[in-house]
Amino acid sequence: MKPFRLFTFAVLAAAIVPRLAHRGMFVDGVTYASIARNLAEGRGSFWSPSYTATVYPQFHMHPALGLWLQSLWFRALGDHMVVERAYAITVALATAFLIGAIWRRLHEGNENPSSARQFEWLPILSWIAVPVVSWSIVGNMLETTVTCFIAGSVAALVEAAWARPTAAFVAWGGLSGLCIIAAALTKGPVALFALAAPLLVPVTSDRRGRSLLAAAQWTTAGICALGVLSVPEARASLLQYLNEQLLPALDGRYDSDSLKIVKVMLEGVWLPMIVGAVLIVAAARELVVPSKGEQRQAMSFLLLGLAGTLPILASRKQMGHYLVPAVPFFAMATASFIAPTVARLVGRIVVNRQAGAISATAVFIIFGTITASFVPALDRDRQRLADLDALEPMAPRGVTVGICYAASGDWGLHAWFERRFHVSLDTAQGSRRDWFLQTAPPAAGCPPATCAPATDPSRQLILLKCRRP
Repeated sequence: MKPFRLFTFAVLAAAIVPRLAHRGMFVDGVTYASIARNLAEGRGSFWSPSYTATVYPQFHMHPALGLWLQSLWFRALGDHMVVERAYAITVALATAFLIGAIWRRLHEGNENPSSARQFEWLPILSWIAVPVVSWSIVGNMLETTVTCFIAGSVAALVEAAWARPTAAFVAWGGLSGLCIIAAALTKGPVALFALAAPLLVPVTSDRRGRSLLAAAQWTTAGICALGVLSVPEARASLLQYLNEQLLPALDGRYDSDSLKIVKVMLEGVWLPMIVGAVLIVAAARELVVPSKGEQRQAMSFLLLGLAGTLPILASRKQMGHYLVPAVPFFAMATASFIAPTVARLVGRIVVNRQAGAISATAVFIIFGTITASFVPALDRDRQRLADLDALEPMAPRGVTVGICYAASGDWGLHAWFERRFHVSLDTAQGSRRDWFLQTAPPAAGCPPATCAPATDPSRQLILLKCRRP
């Protein structure tokens, strides 16, 4: 299996490394990195993180565990642009490891070559082939951390099936419940779908064992939830999250396509997996029908993936990356169904001594990945980053800078100034600040006449030094 594992690693690297190697990042990811860095520096607390002095000085748009975990990396490594990228790629690799661990444990002792444990690379390959997965990883999205916790929860359930005595069995179920609460404290109740895993995933054929596992998981999750809510600061923080984010998403205050999540699931997740399966069948020149057990396993993971996707329909706020935590289970379902055909194809490749071609392709992909990491054209927000670089020598640190009202809705501007310079942008009191930021083109009546350019006036971002009236 070494050539196929190498090929899977190469595809994983190609999907995330070139974009992580560049400085540009999706605005939400820059925002989360800024909050995590602020936590590491003592600005804000676990239950009340801080973004900027003017935008969410108390950030309650999401629960704080994922931000706090990333802050540990800033504490250890310092304030560098590589920190959030190192965190994202580490969590992605941990998720891939957990997907492989689930597959291996489910097929432990299975001598059927079409579903043997050595095919753990197949669900990993199916998972990373979904574009929204790699987009979330390189964007430093909270869903990446949620996915890791959810995969850890299911891995604990699978591990429990091999645990002896009963106390260890229950302990693994409890660990699964802890992982679910951790996921919920990262991105909210969307993570609770994993509570259905003991009933859906074929962990054990023993009905009593499944009931005991579910009881251990649910009891642990319930006790942890009650414990968190018993802390006044935690209860106040989560209540603000409920009022500021969750309820507005449910009562229609957000204007979004009510079926967007289904469209993304069909077009962005299932379509790539189906295309990949068709290509495998074409290469194998036949479709090997999976066994009854493999079909049941595929259906179980499909149902678990749907449990993590369809409840999002209740929200008017729907984004494609919201379904990322469910993708590993769609990948497991696809891998379970197509594994016999893949086994036939792999056998043919080995017999024909073509495994070297797989390894050569993997090496070529890795070489291309390294090359792409140095291609400037792949960088996101190149113009804005160049303007920020030009401001670097003169930009003040740790202050509030005025800005025109017309530019106040540019959330990328807020995110990058906080991330790069610890600078907050303010419109309400902008004319009273020592510094003012002018964006191109300048708005009518703005900036104040008392401010003069202190940086290159030909650029799209210009810092002005102001005289107080």
